[in-house]
Amino acid sequence: MLYAEARQEILNICRDMVKEKYFLGTWGNVSMRIGDHIILTPSKVEYDAMKLEDFVILSLDGNVVEGNRTPTSEKEVHRQIYLVRDDVKAIIHAHTPKAMAVSTLPVSAVPCMVEEMSQLLGGRIPLTRQYICAEKHIELGHAAAEGIGDKSGVILRNHGPVACGRDLREAALSVEVIEKACAIYLDVNNRVIKEIPAKFVESERYRFLYKYGHENT
Repeated sequence: MLYAEARQEILNICRDMVKEKYFLGTWGNVSMRIGDHIILTPSKVEYDAMKLEDFVILSLDGNVVEGNRTPTSEKEVHRQIYLVRDDVKAIIHAHTPKAMAVSTLPVSAVPCMVEEMSQLLGGRIPLTRQYICAEKHIELGHAAAEGIGDKSGVILRNHGPVACGRDLREAALSVEVIEKACAIYLDVNNRVIKEIPAKFVESERYRFLYKYGHENT
C-alpha cells in the first residue's frame, strides 16, 4: 500500500474536521500531493468507518494509480489546484457554516481584515464567480484553480471553502482561519471595514513563508 503514513495523517485530519463540525456527513474531502501522485479521500465513505485502504491514489493527469474505491467527486478541485500551484502540497475542502454563509453574499472577496489572513492566507479570500452545480466536476475544479490565484484559500460560490497549505497541518489551519475570518466579516460587513494595506499583506506573507520560526527576533 502506497503512502501508509500520509493516509493515516489524512484520516486523522478528517476526523478532527468532523469533531469541529467542519465536515458534515461525507461532505468534505482532503488530499495530499506527494511527487506526481495525489492521495484522495474516497467518495461517500463515513469518516468514522474509513480505513487506510479506502484512500485512492491518482496521478496528476487524473488516472487511478491505486485503490478500489471511487475518489471524492470533487477530485478535480484538488487536481486542478495542484496543476497550477507547485507550492501546494495539501488541500482541504470543508463545509464550515460561516464560510458557507459568506458564499451566498454578492461579494467577490472577504477583505483582509486581520493579521492571520495576511500571513497564512496571503490576504483577501476570493469567491468564485458563480455557482456550479454538483455534477459539473471539471468546471468546478477549473473555477477553484482560477479563483484561488496565489492565495491559500478560496470560497466556492454557494458551496464552501477550499484551503491549501505546504503541508496538511497548514491546510487545516487555513480552514480555521477562513472560518474565523468569515465569522468576523459577517459580524462587521454592514460597517466600513479598514483593510490591512497591501504592502503589509505582502511583507507579512513573505515573513510567514520564509522567515517565521527562523528569526532571531
